[in-house]
Amino acid sequence: MRRWCLVAAAIGTAMLFYLGAQPFAVGLFPEPWDKITHLLAFSTLTGLLWTGTAGRIPLALIGIIAAIGALDEWHQAGLPGRSMDPADLLTDIAAAILTVAVLNARQKLAGKNGK
Repeated sequence: MRRWCLVAAAIGTAMLFYLGAQPFAVGLFPEPWDKITHLLAFSTLTGLLWTGTAGRIPLALIGIIAAIGALDEWHQAGLPGRSMDPADLLTDIAAAILTVAVLNARQKLAGKNGK
């Protein structure tokens, strides 16, 4: 299961860059829906990486997601009709922090309950 989650995270990241470079991506999600999309996408990536690493490297996961978000924004800066948005990057990082916090709390609670 862990390997599949890591594979899914890698594919999801590749698709983020590939699909984001397509012409149809320009204006696909208008404000404020673009932030919700970022929150869902980066939370999903964080969850996949959490599962793939068994939650052993929570701070590193936040760093990895922040790096993916930064690269995504940098990538968009060079695409026609797209632009770099610092608020998108902050949303990506917030998604990672929230997801790690929830999954960490869930893991600790499960440990207390003997599950």
